[in-house]
Amino acid sequence: MNKLILIFSLVFSLTLVSFSTDSNIETNFETQYTCQYGQCQAIAKSTGRQCRHCVSNPGDLYCWQHK
Repeated sequence: MNKLILIFSLVFSLTLVSFSTDSNIETNFETQYTCQYGQCQAIAKSTGRQCRHCVSNPGDLYCWQHK
């Protein structure tokens, strides 16, 4: 019985940690994300959000995938 309680509490704790760190990863990624020549201005089809790739050359608006 003690092993069952221990296993349940470990699974529960890991579940809570995974939910709490998931949103922090995205926030940290957005705040630390910088590009040398700017970020792609395209909207990703899969997420509906702005593409996170960097452009290759100064003056470009789109990355290699969205040209």
